[in-house]
Amino acid sequence: LAAPAPAPRPQAAFNLTVLGALLGTPLEPDLTGRVLMIEEVAEELYRIDRSLFHITSNANVRRCAGLMLGRCAPVSENEPPFGTGEEAIARHWCAASGIPWLGRADIGHDAENKVVPFG
Repeated sequence: LAAPAPAPRPQAAFNLTVLGALLGTPLEPDLTGRVLMIEEVAEELYRIDRSLFHITSNANVRRCAGLMLGRCAPVSENEPPFGTGEEAIARHWCAASGIPWLGRADIGHDAENKVVPFG
């Protein structure tokens, strides 16, 4: 995992579910030109897939400089198995939406939680 700072461009970090809920509301963040880092806690892979579809379909999100995926833990396996992991899901939706995939970020809701300055 790559450390989240310093980024060559302004950055923003969000929990995947929270960002999805903010889109389309007056609280939607302007992500233009920002490196977007996302993380998630205790979601199944199909929910991560659905959230990334929703988020990467948003015109504002598509103006970000690129997407980095933080930790998604713990991820419980679907029954039947989903068939792919969170990184492959993120790469797929980045490619489908034209958002540059910038790799993994060392962020997440866990004991190793790191501060990501907005700016």
